[in-house]
Amino acid sequence: MRFAAFLPLSLALILPLAACQSPADAPADPVEDATLAESRDMIAPTDFAALELGGIIQGPLGPEVEASLVAAGVALGDIASRVQCPGDLDPCDPGTAPEGTIYTYIYEVRPGFDGPNDPPFEMPEELRPVERATSFALTFPAYGFTGVAGYSVYDAESVLADGFTATISCVDNRIVWTIPEESEWGTGETITFFWQSTQPPSGPTGEYRFTADGAEATGMGPMPSEGGAIAAVCE
Repeated sequence: MRFAAFLPLSLALILPLAACQSPADAPADPVEDATLAESRDMIAPTDFAALELGGIIQGPLGPEVEASLVAAGVALGDIASRVQCPGDLDPCDPGTAPEGTIYTYIYEVRPGFDGPNDPPFEMPEELRPVERATSFALTFPAYGFTGVAGYSVYDAESVLADGFTATISCVDNRIVWTIPEESEWGTGETITFFWQSTQPPSGPTGEYRFTADGAEATGMGPMPSEGGAIAAVCE
């Protein structure tokens, strides 16, 4: 290749050095590093329909916790939560359940709808319709998280975009389900979210975050007891 003879001396000296540079010496790609870090926090989703569930825990508010998802005094949606034992345990009583029992925390989230709440959760006076809901998350550590989490879109699949896929990640030991905006998850479309834990609920004092149309709403549901190892994906 005859053009090499006409390279400036400075460039001719640089080229051999670059050719000898090993991959280990190459500068890190910050975009690639960020992608790898993010992938380590991602949780492979499990289909809710694949679970074999048993009895529902009877908490102080009954078998389900019904609450509003509220932002600045306005309801953006509704959350109905419950905790169930594995399929061979019915009734489901943490006091008598064998050691090693896995509890499934389940949330039915419906944007732009607000059914009756359990006391002491007050009903907001205003309900706002939702065009695009984009995430649902725990605001507390996922105590005892086994690494299994997922969702079901059975009640919303006829209106969500084809090929709908939510992503599940762990941020500061808190599980986050992210919905792509193009899915247009909106008013009246229920999605069921779940995760599994070695820890039984301690009461209806857990706070959950719901993001829709750029606003962040919160609602109450079952809170797992502190303790138990959290899956390595959350580290």
